[in-house]
Amino acid sequence: MEKDVIARAQQLATSAHEGQFRRNAARDPYITHPQAVAALVVQSGGKAHEIASAWLHDVVEDTQVTIDEIREEFGDAIAHIVDGLTDPPHFEGKPIALRKEWQAQRVVGKNNSIKLVKLADQLNNIQFVGFDPPTDYSTTDQLDYVEGARAIAKNCSGVSAILDTLFEETYQKSVAAIKGRELKDS
Repeated sequence: MEKDVIARAQQLATSAHEGQFRRNAARDPYITHPQAVAALVVQSGGKAHEIASAWLHDVVEDTQVTIDEIREEFGDAIAHIVDGLTDPPHFEGKPIALRKEWQAQRVVGKNNSIKLVKLADQLNNIQFVGFDPPTDYSTTDQLDYVEGARAIAKNCSGVSAILDTLFEETYQKSVAAIKGRELKDS
């Protein structure tokens, strides 16, 4: 049953994100992001519903799948987590620093399952932004993103010592890589 829910979530995410690509130079298939987030949740000892939610964390925000469809297919617990990870529509199009600030404020009142997946999400995102950033991000955008992600991670700290440590190590390396690019570009 637990493996089944994870496999079903993986299948839905893979199907929903088909044809989507990350905005890096290589244009990696987008599904590599939910896959990496799910792997981090597994590494942290996450439960089946948290791993399934990691696979699904971007489907409502980035595809035609609705939270009601998630609820119908996966139940209330997973729908609640995915909903807690989905940015409200008014976040869209806002400057990176503001959006990250709002995300950091929003996660404060969320449960530990939401915080765990959010922390894994932000960890994978700073790996991406630090080492293979979106091609349309300036170094200022990159630093704003990584700093905003750190504020989110601080509001999620304590849910996984493993992810807390990995986040801080990755944050330091990402900032150094971005600042190195900034110096090279100036």
